[in-house]
Amino acid sequence: MPRVLILGDDERAVNALASDFVGANYIVGASAIEAEAAEETMSKGLPDIIVADLRPLQTDPAGLKSLIGSNGDFAVIPLVALIQEARLQALSALPPVDDIVVEPVRATELLARVRMVLMRRHKLEEENIVRLDGLIVDLENYEVTLDGEPLDLTYKEYELLRFLITRRGRVFTREALLNHVWGYDYFGGARTVDVHIRRIRAKLGVSYESYIETVRNVGYRFGSG
Repeated sequence: MPRVLILGDDERAVNALASDFVGANYIVGASAIEAEAAEETMSKGLPDIIVADLRPLQTDPAGLKSLIGSNGDFAVIPLVALIQEARLQALSALPPVDDIVVEPVRATELLARVRMVLMRRHKLEEENIVRLDGLIVDLENYEVTLDGEPLDLTYKEYELLRFLITRRGRVFTREALLNHVWGYDYFGGARTVDVHIRRIRAKLGVSYESYIETVRNVGYRFGSG
């Protein structure tokens, strides 16, 4: 499941946004928009996307600017008030964001925009399917087929494969994979990742196992085979 980090100073608004994303099957984290607090939350696992609620007048986008400047590995969507010209001017000083949502913020629209941003970022097809030769991962229905035949994966094997294939070419440490797939509160060791990678490769078979590459002394990536 994709991870969303909601930043904002209005606790009620943040909780309402979190509820919408939980209902849409996102893994949700929340934090004050101040950079240090958000960084602490992100240390438990980087999100796929940040939704930053800049609508309250007291919210200072400087924290968001600091976050984007130090971490460029996630999408960002700020929420802004309709008539906050000063806020829009402040946003113009930020590094590029992926989209901007102007109030009133409707859950259906926000979720749709987030989904489209993630599709662009992860280069997914419109129907939420990743195709790689004969390997097809249906992200909406949690199904994987190999040369037309269903691949029997456990839930964690699927989540690990999904995470890597939608970030093809990027290298992840074992610790990062543990955080993203198992969660920051998982008490198992890094060897858990190795065991699951080995099982996935075995199920992919000789024609596809080489797509999951071992990067020596670092971790794994989904490569070109």
